[in-house]
This record gives sequence, C-alpha cells and structure tokens, in this order.
Amino acid sequence: MHVRFASKGFRLFAVGAALVIVAIYFVHSSLITASEDAVERSARYDVAWVGAGGRLEAAKLQMALASYISTKDPQAAAQVALYTEILVNRFGIYEAPAFRAFLNAKPGRERILDRAEGEFLKARPQLLDVESLADGDLAELTQRLAGVLSAVDRVGAEAHTESVEAAELYRQEVRRQQQLQRWLTTGLFVLIATVVGVVALQNRFLDRAHRQAKRNAVDFAHLARHDALTGLPNRMAFNETFERLIAEQSVCPDRGLAIFAIDLDGFKSINDTLGHAVGDLLLRAVAERLERRTSSLSNTLIAARLGGDEFVVVLDAAVGEDEVLSQAQRLLADVCLPYRSSDTTLMLGATIGVALSSSGSDAKDLLVDADLALSLAKAHGKGTVLRFDPNIRDTYERRSRLESDMRDALVAGDIRPNYQPKVDILTGRVIGLEALARWSHPALGMVSPCEFIPIAESSSVIVELGRTILETACRDALNLPEEIGISVNLSVNQFLRDDIVETVRRTLQATGLPPQRLTLEVTESLMISDAGSAVDTLVRLKALGVSISLDDFGTGYSALSYLRSFDWDEIKIDRSFVMELETDRRARAIVRLITSMAGELGIHVTAEGVETNGQIDALSRAGCQTGQGYFYGKPMPLEDLAAAILNSFDASQPESNGSVREPIAS
Repeated sequence: MHVRFASKGFRLFAVGAALVIVAIYFVHSSLITASEDAVERSARYDVAWVGAGGRLEAAKLQMALASYISTKDPQAAAQVALYTEILVNRFGIYEAPAFRAFLNAKPGRERILDRAEGEFLKARPQLLDVESLADGDLAELTQRLAGVLSAVDRVGAEAHTESVEAAELYRQEVRRQQQLQRWLTTGLFVLIATVVGVVALQNRFLDRAHRQAKRNAVDFAHLARHDALTGLPNRMAFNETFERLIAEQSVCPDRGLAIFAIDLDGFKSINDTLGHAVGDLLLRAVAERLERRTSSLSNTLIAARLGGDEFVVVLDAAVGEDEVLSQAQRLLADVCLPYRSSDTTLMLGATIGVALSSSGSDAKDLLVDADLALSLAKAHGKGTVLRFDPNIRDTYERRSRLESDMRDALVAGDIRPNYQPKVDILTGRVIGLEALARWSHPALGMVSPCEFIPIAESSSVIVELGRTILETACRDALNLPEEIGISVNLSVNQFLRDDIVETVRRTLQATGLPPQRLTLEVTESLMISDAGSAVDTLVRLKALGVSISLDDFGTGYSALSYLRSFDWDEIKIDRSFVMELETDRRARAIVRLITSMAGELGIHVTAEGVETNGQIDALSRAGCQTGQGYFYGKPMPLEDLAAAILNSFDASQPESNGSVREPIAS
C-alpha cells in the first residue's frame, strides 16, 4: 500500500513538474522575443553618430582654418573649402526625422542649431574663398565661426549623452529580462534534478549533503581570507602572510623583502561620475592585470587588495634592487593601459611606492615606508614609481609640520603677500601690483609657495589662506596711489570651496577699497572644472565692480571658447610664450594674434615673465600694453617697493643698451 501511495504521489509530482516545464518554456520564449525587441529599439534610438560626426567635421574645419591663418598654405585653404561643404551636408543630415525628434525634445536646442546653421551659411562664401580675405577679415571670420562650431559641438555632445542614456535604459531592460531567464532556467534544472533525485537512494542525498558541507567549509575559509570583489587576498590574509615573512626574515637576516604600495589615480572621479557598478568592474580589471603580472614573476610572495583602490605586493628582493624597480615599472605600465568595455574606453593611472629591506633595517617598517613613498609620489604628480629613502621621511615630516603650522602662521602674519609690479610697456609707469603669497617660517626660513600652496589646496586651509591674502592686499592697496590697482589670485579649490562672492563683498566693505582697483585672477583650470557654474560666479563677482583676469592664457585646450563665454577685463599671456619671443617667430605670431584678438574684444593684455629688453621690444611691436616680470622687479614686501616706482615711475623705464636690468629689490 505504501508502494502504491508513493507511486501515485510520484505520478502526480511528475505531471505537475511537466506542467511547470511547459509554462517555463512559454515564458522563456516570450522573454527571448522581448529581449530581441529591446535590443532592436536601442539601436533605432541611437543618434550619437550623427552628433559625433558633426563635432568631428566642425573640429576639422576649425583646425583647417587655423592652419590657413598661421601658414597661408593653399592646401589649407582647400581643406577649409572641403570641410565647409562637408559641414553644409551635415546640417542637411540634421534634418533627418530621428535627429529632429532629438532636437525637439529640449526647448531651445533646435533654435540654437538653426541659428548656428544660419550663421554658417552666411559665412560660407568667405570660407569657400578664404584666400581672398585679409587678416582682419580672417580674425572676424574665426570669431563668427567659433560660435557656430560651439553650437554644433554642444548639440553633438548632448546627442551623444542622451543616446548613451537611452541605450543604457534599453540595456537595463534586457539585463532584467535576461536575469529572469536565468532564474527560469535555474528553476528548470532544479526541477529536473528534483525529479531525478526523487528516484535516488536516500544515502546518495546524505552523501551529497556531506560533500556539500565540506565544500562550503572550504569556501567559507576562502571568503574569510579573500576579497569578495576581486578575489585577491584581503587585508587579513596579507597581515598573516606579512607577519610570517617578517618572522622568517628574523631567522634569515640575509633574505630581503620588497613592498609595492599601489594606489589608483583618478578612480574616485570615475566611481563618482559613472557609478559604483563601473567602479567595481574597473577594480576587477585592475586586479586581473595585477594578478597576471605578479604571477609571471618568480619572486612574488603575495599580491593583495587592502581596500578601496589600494593594493599591495610583496616580493623576494633577492633579484636585486634594479630588477625590483623594473618589475614595479612594468606593473605600473600594465595597470595604466586603457580599459575597454562594450560601451566606452576608460583611462586610469596608478602610483607605486616601493620599499626594500636592508641590512639592519626593521622589516616591520617596510609597509609604512612604502606608504610614505606612495604619498610623496602622489604629491609630486602621480603616475610614477618612487623608491623610499630616509629623505622621504624627512620630506613627509616637513610637509606634516608645514600643514600643522599653516593656520598659526596665518594668524601670526607669517604668511603675507609680496607684490610684483605690472608696468605700462610704452610709458614705463607702474599701473598695478600682483599680490603673491610668501611664508617666512620662524624656524624653517622662507618656504617656497610651490611647496606650501599645494599643501593648502589639499585641505580647507586654502580658503583661510585666500581670504587672508585678499584682505591684506586690499588694505595694503589703500597705501598706494589711487591709479595703482591690486591683483589677487583665486585658486580653483578656494573658488569651489568658499562662497567667494560673499568673501570679496565683505572684504571690500571691511577695507574700504574701491572695487574698481581690485582685479581677481583665475586660471583656465577653473573653467575646465565646471564652466557653467564658474561663469555664473564670475558674473556675480564682476557685478561687485571688480575686474576679472584670465591668467596663464594660451596654455590650456579651450581658451578661445572661454573668451566667448565671459566678458573678461584682462588676459595674461603665459610666460612660456614670452620667454621665446626673441628666438621663435611662432611665439611672436601667437602673441600678435592674442593682442589683436583681445583688442577686438576690448580686453586688456598683460605679458608675464618679462626679463629682457628684447622681449619688451617684441611685446611693444605686438601691441601688448602691460608687462610683468623680473625686468621690472621681483615680488617683494610693500615696504620695500621703491618710492620712485610708486610715484615718478622713472626707475622702471627699460635701459637703452638692451641689457637686462637688475630687480628693483631682492
């Protein structure tokens, strides 16, 4: 009777299982059809290629025109005509229904592109006959074309962004459906296994459960000592191995160890902008490369992930110092190769600090030494391999001391502005001073701004430092003749972290300095960080009545576009161009172009780094109004500025024999 009952129960179970399998089959087929449809829809909505093509063609037209302006080469003129017609065709392609739908999706986008097309068609005859244009017409044409190309670039960028986002939504839909398919498939196999298991002997189940328990025990032991994301040994496993290696070295002092402390450069930015899912994939890819490289080395003892984007490798140093450093360089090269996926290509850097044990040294300090070398390498530019030596510890201790002393130095007045004259090139009259922070440490002496400014920018001290220099400079300016203005630099971190508009407003009110005597200098890196927000803040600053200057002009990638986005009062030509004025005709041509363009826009031009009479002559011929540099004087305390500079100004006139004048004060 028990047999018949079991048989009947099994038949009922088998019928139920068959019905479930049929249901799974139909649901699975439906999901496959839905997935294929989602993939097809994701391809139909991708307009990124149209926008990207326009951006590329616009960029090539801009490059061809720039090439013709600088070389007057007929072939460059032909390239201008060619890419003009190509871009005309591109505006026709923009009329396609799919792209028009993209344009209509956002108010104003179609109007921007249509206005750009109208401007471009007006400029088209001049572009096709560019060889007949004079230099002034070429400059005007370049300015007009910049707005057109900026609009094409903006619309193309938005097309790419929205297409990528739409495609990602469809891919997410596919992934959800595929996940459900996997669950259905898994359920199907579990059901089949259950049917087979019903007819198996009970001892088979018990045996299987026993083996599974053993495997779970092994898996749990592995998980406890390995990173769940990358599969590398974790901090616990590293500490155990490192302690064992130290113990072995204490028994065999001749055995050397080497440690690589590895930190990824730029990972936080990628993780924040693209999301933790992409960040996790990137960490896995880094771990795979790390494991592949270290496994190929015969002297690798352990490679582990300590957490976040921090990795560590321990090696046997018996191969020699040079080979260990070479291994670190090869590992760095592997990690820095591009990371490609189906969607994009990511660039990621890395920095490695290396520490090697030596005779008489304590191996327990190796990890700390490697971290110190890593910290110093990252502070000096990243992307390098740096070996620890005792001087690094001194450097680190000095950096820590400067960081801890900086706030007290601001309160005590040890950090104050020095001033460098800005001189009218034609008359030799001082028209302004630039305030530059200088630190006189009571124990360490003068500390270079190249040393303490980066330390301040890496912490919130930069806000307090910027406020102190601004307020002191404004108060000092009240002791100067009214026709002399004062310039103060704003760092990117100060600009982003502080309510800079309110700070400047309060400072002007507290000091009583007329706002028209204050100029705030910013660099192009500020615009790169967040151009829209930066321009909004600059507009609010200018509304206070102060002047705004673009420093280090010509060294970045998009300076011309920034001239369109904001009404600058001054641009400062970077010293790298001024240094080569006497020897490089291209530098002279660039300076002439900058001054001509600035003149058209009503922007004052100052040249930095002026050191010789020859440079003064070249700047004067180029139409540059103001010079600044050692030719006129080094940065110095206000009380050391010669009265002749501030009153009669005769001392700042260039000497007639062409020699370089000594600084006003040292």
